[in-house]
Amino acid sequence: MESFFRLRRDQDSEGVIRLHPEVAKFIGITRWTERIFFFGSQSLKAPVYTSHNLQENEVGISSDILDHLNIPLNCHYEILLKGDEIHFGPFIGILAGNSFNSINSQLEDLLDYLLYYSEIKGAVLVFSLDGVNKEDQTIKGYLFNPRSKQWEKGTFPYPSSIFVLTKKASSRWIKHFQSVIGDAVFNDFHYNKWNIHKILESSYIVKDYLPHSILYESPEELYSFLEKYSKVMVKSISTTKESYIYKISKENNYIIFTNPKKGESKKIRFSEKNQAYELFAKYFKAGEYMIQQSIELQTTHDRTIDFRVIVIKNSKGKWQAMNMFARQGKPGTVLSNIYPFVELGKETLKEVWDLNEVKTAMLVKEIADKSIEAVKVIEEKGVHFANASVDVKVDENEAIWILDVQHRNPSHEIALVAGFPDLYYEILKTNMLYAKKLAGFN
Repeated sequence: MESFFRLRRDQDSEGVIRLHPEVAKFIGITRWTERIFFFGSQSLKAPVYTSHNLQENEVGISSDILDHLNIPLNCHYEILLKGDEIHFGPFIGILAGNSFNSINSQLEDLLDYLLYYSEIKGAVLVFSLDGVNKEDQTIKGYLFNPRSKQWEKGTFPYPSSIFVLTKKASSRWIKHFQSVIGDAVFNDFHYNKWNIHKILESSYIVKDYLPHSILYESPEELYSFLEKYSKVMVKSISTTKESYIYKISKENNYIIFTNPKKGESKKIRFSEKNQAYELFAKYFKAGEYMIQQSIELQTTHDRTIDFRVIVIKNSKGKWQAMNMFARQGKPGTVLSNIYPFVELGKETLKEVWDLNEVKTAMLVKEIADKSIEAVKVIEEKGVHFANASVDVKVDENEAIWILDVQHRNPSHEIALVAGFPDLYYEILKTNMLYAKKLAGFN
């Protein structure tokens, strides 16, 4: 028997669903019966008959039921029997933006999630918030057609699970979807960088792996922090302003102000603290930045090195570190995510830190373990978390420092940049298999 089923429109009947006798037996139906049929959030009670006129991987559905449930015929479905319910699926939604215009430009890239459609199956819908009709619980969006391998525009019921890939979904929207489909909406929250740091800091498991950080409230606080550490990082707490990061150092009566994005530094002389306060007030607004202890990093060829660990939930709902990548910035800059040179982190650790195989393996495992601990700490706050990347630094003494956890659509294209397309597609497939699990299909 095939591992998937095709739905066929039954023009000769009304209000009926027909199965091949072997299929009916396979899913536990041995005689005529009435069942409740589900596709996403839509359901309908209908009688089930058997028919030898169908192929084993075909399901005949009368037109009125197809139209009521709004089931597309081009997809490959699995059938799930739950008590008196029969579910066609999985039906997975990808919430990719706020408007149709915002998702149109993403459709080609989002096909990457369906390279392994034969393992995912079901219906996959890409949609935006302006395509959602709350009253009748329908969505205008783009459904993947596995025959043409293209997206097709249409209107469908709410899916059984939703993968959030946008920062535009408010908590009100998330609660609405949860009220309809339950706890099947993942990456359903938005924390800024300071929120993330405070959550991690509250955990005895990971707090010792965090650089000392405070929220910027006044120039006086920044000056005091600078006197303590001599070198600090000041970064915007907004997740949409990653380039707003500055490195500041103090040498006697000079403050060195570095803009990492441009690789430019200014050496400014001051004779009184008030002059430094005025400088800080010019650049930073209270409550919008965090001040962080600067970690002395290992470098190679004057390139700053840090690591990104991709951590996602697999088809069993377990956190898994897919791999770790080393990012090396442009020579002379303090950011590694500006035009980075990327390769697998294990090789970089071994070469740059001059480690043997055993020590390298131990350090890689520790980084992966702490990255998983970090996302679990966030998850304990009651959010539905399943797709993340953790930014880590390793200092000259091989100590591990957790800098940030990316939780809203973290780019996994770093695997492509590093030259590992197979790993990239494996990561995206794992995302989708977790969404499949949430939709009820393991």
